[in-house]
Amino acid sequence: MTINKENYITAGELASLYAIPKQTLLYYDKHGLLVPAYVSENGYRYYSVSQYLLLEIILNMRKLNISIQGIKNYLQDRNVDNFEQILLAKEKECDKIIEDTLNIKKSLHLSLQTIEKIRKTRFNQIQVNFQKEKILFVSEPLTETMSLRERFRLLSKHNQTAFSKKHFKEFTTGWIIDKDDFFAEKFNKTIQYFTPVSHSIPKKHCFIRPEGLYLTIRFQGTYYQQVASVYKEILDFVQRNALQIVSNVYVFPLKNHWLTTDTKTYINQISFQVEYTTC
Repeated sequence: MTINKENYITAGELASLYAIPKQTLLYYDKHGLLVPAYVSENGYRYYSVSQYLLLEIILNMRKLNISIQGIKNYLQDRNVDNFEQILLAKEKECDKIIEDTLNIKKSLHLSLQTIEKIRKTRFNQIQVNFQKEKILFVSEPLTETMSLRERFRLLSKHNQTAFSKKHFKEFTTGWIIDKDDFFAEKFNKTIQYFTPVSHSIPKKHCFIRPEGLYLTIRFQGTYYQQVASVYKEILDFVQRNALQIVSNVYVFPLKNHWLTTDTKTYINQISFQVEYTTC
C-alpha cells in the first residue's frame, strides 16, 4: 500500500505541532488510542489530518486526568450527552479530592495545635477553668480480669475504629479512671480508653463530656512513674479549695513515643470536672 505523503503528517511533525514527545504518540499507539493511519516499510509512522483533530481531544482530556480507557470509549461514541457525563463524573471526583484534602488539612491543624500546647506547657501547675463540651470516642469497658494481651487487643480495636486506614491519627489515645479508684490511690484501674473526635464516628461509640469547670495538671514523665507525686498535689489543691469531684479522671498524653524516645520528657495531662462546694 502506498499513500500520498503530502496528505499525511509524520509522527515527528505531529508531536511538534502539539509540543509533545514522540514517545507520547508511541504510548497512545500501544494502548490503541491513536494508531497511525499508515506505517511505511522503513518504520515511519504517518497520521491523517483527522487524527490531528483527535489528538487535540485526547491531550485535553488527559489534562483532566481522564483515563486512557475512558477517552477511548468516548472517541468511539462522541456526543454531547457522553461528554457531559464525563465532565460530571470528573467534577464529582474533584469534589471528593477537595473533601479529602480539607480533612488532611484539618488533621494537620489539630496536630499543630497540640505541638503549640506542648511548647506552652507549664508543668505541675494546677488550673481550674471552664471547658466546653467535648465529644469523646470511647472503647468498650475494661475489666479487672483482663490480661495485658486482652487490654492491647481492646486498645487496638479502639484505635482501628477511631482512625480508619485513610485517616491520619492526629490525636493520641487517653484512658479513663474511675474517680473513686483514683482518689483511693488505685491509679492503674483504667475503665475505658478514649480519643477526642474530630471526624465522623458512629454515635453509639461516643460519649459527650459535659461543659463545666475542669481541674487540669500537666507533668513530665510517664503517668505510672509520676502519678503518685502528682496525686498529692491534686489532693492538696482539691482540699484547700473545697472542690467536689464530679467526673471520672481523664489521662491524656500530649507528648509520647510519637515525639520522643526519652520517656522522661513525655508530657501527660490529668483532668476531671469539679464544682465548688457550698458552705
